[in-house]
Amino acid sequence: MPYDLLIGTLPCPVVVQQHPQSQVVYANEAAKALCKQLINTKREVLLSDIKIILHDICQAEGNGTTFETRQPIPGKNTHLWLEVTTTTVMQGKDQYNVFTIIDISARKTKELSMIQSLEKEKSLHEMKSNFISMASHEFKTPLTAISSTIDLLETKLQMDNLLNPFYQHNISKISSEIFKLNTMLDEILTLSTIVSNNIEIKKQAVDVEQVIADIKYQYFSERKDDRVLNVQVSGAPRKIYADKNQLSKIFTNLVGNAFKYSTDNPVLKLQFLKNKLVIKVMDKGVGIPPQDIPYLFNSFYRGSNVDGIEGTGLGLSIVKDFVERNNGTILVESEENKGTSFTIVFKYPPEITAQA
Repeated sequence: MPYDLLIGTLPCPVVVQQHPQSQVVYANEAAKALCKQLINTKREVLLSDIKIILHDICQAEGNGTTFETRQPIPGKNTHLWLEVTTTTVMQGKDQYNVFTIIDISARKTKELSMIQSLEKEKSLHEMKSNFISMASHEFKTPLTAISSTIDLLETKLQMDNLLNPFYQHNISKISSEIFKLNTMLDEILTLSTIVSNNIEIKKQAVDVEQVIADIKYQYFSERKDDRVLNVQVSGAPRKIYADKNQLSKIFTNLVGNAFKYSTDNPVLKLQFLKNKLVIKVMDKGVGIPPQDIPYLFNSFYRGSNVDGIEGTGLGLSIVKDFVERNNGTILVESEENKGTSFTIVFKYPPEITAQA
C-alpha cells in the first residue's frame, strides 16, 4: 500500500492498521508527534508504541465510525480530547483500518467553558426567579391583611352610621390601590413562572362566550364611569380547545387595556368562522405610535405615549405567551390618537370541527 504517497504529507495524524492482526503498519509524522504527547516522552516513537496507544483509545471508546475520546497524559495534570475516524480500505485481498485523528482539545475546552457559563447563568436565573416568586408572595400576605382590615373598617363605620362621603372616598381609594398592587404582583408571578418554564397548561373544550361573560361580570360591570364592554357575536358558536384560566387572563388584560387607554366603550367581537374563531378587542383610544408596535409584546416595554398612565409593561408579553401556548396567533393594528385593535385567531381542533 503506497502510504507515503497517499497520506504521508497530511497535516492530521493518520495511522494504518492491518486487519485482522491489528498490526500498525504505518503512521505519518503528525501521528508520531501526537503519540509522543500521549506517552509524554522525548524518545522516538515506535510502531509498537502506536499500536498500544491505538488499542487503548479504541478499547476505551468502542470501535465506531467516528468517536471522541479523552486521553490523560502520564505525569501531567492534563489530557487531550481526540476525535477518531475509522475507515476500512481494501488492497487486493488485504484489509486495512485507517485511523484519522484530530486534536479537538481547544474546541472541547471552549464547549465545556460555555456549558459551565450556561449552567452558572441558569443557576443565577433560577435564583432570581425564586426570589421574585418569594418576594411577590410575601407582599401578597400583608396586602391581603390590609384589604381585610379595610373591609372590616368599612363594615364597622356603616354599622355605626359613620360612613360619610369622606370615609367612603378614601376607603374606596385604598381598595383601588390594593387591587392595582395585587394585579401587578400577579403579573410578576405569572412572568416568573413563564420564564422558569414552570407554567402548567390544562387544555379542555372551552365556551369562549361564557368566559367573556364571566370576566365582563367580574371585572368590567358597574364601573364608576358607567362605561360598558360591548360584546358582539357572529356565526355559529363553537368551543375551542384551550386553557380556560389562560384565556380569562388574555381577555381580562386586553379588555382592561381598552378601558384604560380610551374613553369610549370598548368592543369585543367573536367571529365564529368555518375553521377558526377570530376575536377582536377594539378601542378608540390613544393608540400606539408606529415605532412602538414592534416592541409591544416585550416584557416591561411600554408605549412612548403612555407615561402618565399606570402599568407595568408585563401584560401584553403574558398575553402573547398564553395565546401561543394555546396554539393561537395575535396581531395588533393601531393608529395614534385613533385607537387600537388586537386580533386573536384560534383554529378549531379536528374533532370540534367535525362535530359542528
